[in-house]
Amino acid sequence: MNKNETEVRVSDLLAMLLKGARVILCVTLALGLLGAAYGAYSVIRTQPQVAQGRVEAAEKDVEIAQGNVTGIQNAITYRREVLIPRAEQKVARSERLALQMQEYMENSIYYGMNPFHRGAARLRFAVEADAAADLVGTYAQMCPFDVKTMEEIQKILGIEAEPQYLEELISVSGVEGHFVEICFCYDDLELAEKAVRHLYEAMAAQGAERLQPHTTRVLSVFTGYEVDWAMSESHIANEESLTKAEQELQDAIVSLMDLHNDILGQTDLANTANSLYDAEKALENTRLNANAVKRAKKYGVIGAVLGFILGCGWALARGLFSGVIQNQSEVASRYAFPLIGILPRSRKYWFDGAIRKLEGDPEGSSEAVTQATVQSLVSRAGDRKVCLVSANSDAVPRKLVSLTGERFQVIDNIIDSAEAVKELAAFDGIVLVEERGKSRMDLVDAEVLRAKALNKEIIGIVLA
Repeated sequence: MNKNETEVRVSDLLAMLLKGARVILCVTLALGLLGAAYGAYSVIRTQPQVAQGRVEAAEKDVEIAQGNVTGIQNAITYRREVLIPRAEQKVARSERLALQMQEYMENSIYYGMNPFHRGAARLRFAVEADAAADLVGTYAQMCPFDVKTMEEIQKILGIEAEPQYLEELISVSGVEGHFVEICFCYDDLELAEKAVRHLYEAMAAQGAERLQPHTTRVLSVFTGYEVDWAMSESHIANEESLTKAEQELQDAIVSLMDLHNDILGQTDLANTANSLYDAEKALENTRLNANAVKRAKKYGVIGAVLGFILGCGWALARGLFSGVIQNQSEVASRYAFPLIGILPRSRKYWFDGAIRKLEGDPEGSSEAVTQATVQSLVSRAGDRKVCLVSANSDAVPRKLVSLTGERFQVIDNIIDSAEAVKELAAFDGIVLVEERGKSRMDLVDAEVLRAKALNKEIIGIVLA
């Protein structure tokens, strides 16, 4: 039988607020906009009084304009004595860098090689001693070589080139702690082999003179053409560096020209003073607008807070005092009949997943929850002849009947329909099918009283 009070949990109150999220947002936005409009209007309405104060402020504008003219003169001086010399130095530096890159790309032997058909001579020799690994590291650090060695390399190649362009052709590295490999890049393979052998002899001579006793032995000499991806990447990087340097040079020239143009554009101090004077007057209007925006923000926030409070109050009042079933806890606390099952709610809300968790709805897909409710209904009814009754509409009961293979029967509202009361005599029990947000509690109470008066057992409640 009905209880006098309905239990309300904190989670139910939170669910009510989430259900009313749309309305809460709309009310918050509406009152926030109204508050902002009122705040802006309250400032604009006082604009005539502010205009009267401009008369006194205008007398000070001449002094302000004169001060600004002095400031412009100082700015021109600063550009001429500081900014322009800096810009000129940057132009010179960028130009020098671009020329260096161009000179390198024109004179570098390494850059002139084809990375996909590059000639090279490789000589690998072994270092035999107790501390071979340390000696290998020392040999690997002999590159770059001394001036005399590089002069001999020039004679072998028969060319005149700057030392840095020859050093690019040579690389020395340690291999596995016992071997040293010398690589000399040059498209003439015969000259490349002569150069790499000369480098080996120079290194062996320096090693015998400076290092602890040891022996060196040539293991292999290779000459041929090969693909050098590192050279290809180096070429691309050099081209990109040149492009970047040229772009920086152009940017520096443009910046320098802009500084000169600024000075030319600011030589007419009389016009500048008039412009500054007009700008000062416009600034006063800007301050007025800023005050309007500030007031609009303030009242907008106040309106939004009030709107949020009112929206929350509306959502809670609607859920608590509407007289409509909102969740399963209201049914469980108000009626002594078992809750057979909960069908998925037809209406979708914002934060629907959170609402279901707060109200304690079963987890899982809609199909699984519906199937579990149908099975629970069939199991609860057993062999008894049971009918489904709803205080709202017969749409949900008829859906349940179809899912159970016509195992049950739906009858009309037993409160108002005499025909439904007659049909009820043929059944052993009743299952109440109610919809959250639609079924009124007073009508459900009336159904319960009518079933009790007709001596019909209420098997349970299905909540949709």
